[in-house]
Amino acid sequence: MFVDELRNFHFKIGEVEEQWINENVEKLDDEKKLNFSRELRNYKEVTIMALKKVYQDVTGKKPNNYYWAVCAECGCEYDYELDMCPACYDRKLDCRIKAVKLSEFQPPRNVIRYNKTYSIGDKNEPVCYNCENKEGSYCMKFGNPDWNCKREEFETCACKVCCSRIKAENRKIKENKKSNRVSYAIPLK
Repeated sequence: MFVDELRNFHFKIGEVEEQWINENVEKLDDEKKLNFSRELRNYKEVTIMALKKVYQDVTGKKPNNYYWAVCAECGCEYDYELDMCPACYDRKLDCRIKAVKLSEFQPPRNVIRYNKTYSIGDKNEPVCYNCENKEGSYCMKFGNPDWNCKREEFETCACKVCCSRIKAENRKIKENKKSNRVSYAIPLK
């Protein structure tokens, strides 16, 4: 792991800094990691501020910030894209008042996430709020037309029917965008 390599350079790295490195720097290619460790040597101690500055210098991008919602009624933490608090919904309440939590780290596992972020669908389309398989079913690849799950994963997936339908719809949208592309170029004479 990259953190161990940094420790070999006599860097003292705390738990929080290690987590930040694993979430942000671990994904970089080898050349950028090398540049990152060289640049980090200019700092006396490894802090989040130093890590963010070096990351920005090496990649030219700011590191990710993560955010999620906190229900004003019950304090439940959930995906900011969800239109109402899932814990209140389960108690037959409609609560859409939320605060925002911002972090340099990915949301904790207890933050509720659904594959479909809307709460009201038509009768032919179920939504995650009402699904009996909603617990722990969130998938980053849900509905992605460019992704194919491994056979074993697909067969055991509780969301495969919805995912397949949304994937097909997204594929159509993607193909329509390609075919409806406007050309601005004029052929050379």
